[in-house]
Amino acid sequence: MKKFLLGLVAAVAAGTSFGATVNVTSTGNYTTIQNYTNCTTVPASLCANFLTTHNVSGSFTTAGALPANAANLEIGSTVTSYSFSNGLDTVASTDTNARLNTLRISTDASGNITSVNVMQIVLWQSGTAPHTAGNRFAAFVVAGTNGTSTHNSSCATTGTGNSGVTDTCLTATVTDTSRSTGNNSPVSVSMAAAPVATTAAIPTLSEWGLILMASLLGMFGIARLRRQR
Repeated sequence: MKKFLLGLVAAVAAGTSFGATVNVTSTGNYTTIQNYTNCTTVPASLCANFLTTHNVSGSFTTAGALPANAANLEIGSTVTSYSFSNGLDTVASTDTNARLNTLRISTDASGNITSVNVMQIVLWQSGTAPHTAGNRFAAFVVAGTNGTSTHNSSCATTGTGNSGVTDTCLTATVTDTSRSTGNNSPVSVSMAAAPVATTAAIPTLSEWGLILMASLLGMFGIARLRRQR
């Protein structure tokens, strides 16, 4: 009986796991800016200028620990949340117009992030799902130590991203005169501190777990009484 209960508690405790959070921190602002030259967007308020004080920064969290010795590994499908800013726009995973197209990373032998090889997030700014070519979007891109962003860009091709996300923009119309682009914003990447579990939190049993344990204790008690008789 005692061994069984210990095994049950261990199984519940083993189900506790923490994801990994990676911070993408700006270490400088855009050094090259190409703002819109002829705004033909409706509404015209979508057209806006990047400034030399703008940059790329944010963070993402995965469902579990990052794999060790990863080399340019696609992990977009494991991301549970993200939030990024580019100076003009802010995108978050809770936004129904946000799409994480791809996220490829590299790690060291301990599973610590060493590089965000490529990350691309799309934020739809016009149209409704399913989106089509010509709908407007903002993009947040990190490639190594470089951050790049576009605002109010016309989508040329829609489809499915490398992370498996659907209804996203895959390519932009490069001749679009209404879009603005900020380039060469240097960034660094680091692991956020892992959450610390408290004694009170491990192990914990849900209400159903307590009911199950009480029922099992009752069954074992009845069986023992019968054997004694």
